[in-house]
Amino acid sequence: MGSKSDDFENDVLLLIFNNTDILKIGDAGGLLGSVSPGSLYVRLMTSAVVVDDSTLGTETTYTGYVAKGIAVARSAGGWTVSGNNASNTAAVTFGASTSGPVTLRYAEVWLDNVSAVIGDRLFWTQLDADLIVNSGITPEVPIGDLDINED
Repeated sequence: MGSKSDDFENDVLLLIFNNTDILKIGDAGGLLGSVSPGSLYVRLMTSAVVVDDSTLGTETTYTGYVAKGIAVARSAGGWTVSGNNASNTAAVTFGASTSGPVTLRYAEVWLDNVSAVIGDRLFWTQLDADLIVNSGITPEVPIGDLDINED
């Protein structure tokens, strides 16, 4: 069974997260990024289910959370891509909770902020540690802490 080269894995992440063309695929221009790069959306999931490649997480609903996620630009200003890894360039800050407690365990990266079908979820990751959110807590993913690896 084969695998992608490290360079191509990095190129795929650059296309998805930074809207950077992949040269030499297809016509003379290569595999092109979007004319309007837009954003990807980061959503927080509770510990209510196990998340895997075929199971969506249960999005949190604490009071103050913006449903369907926070927009992160598909650019170097939104994502840092290096060595087959994409991570958030800036902190991703969610709404302050006015309820609770709720336990957050996963983050997911989505194509849009309207869909709820698994085909529109690009990546998911388990948080390094569960986050208990009570009233007055503003969940935030610090710079570089949302790691997406292509391997």
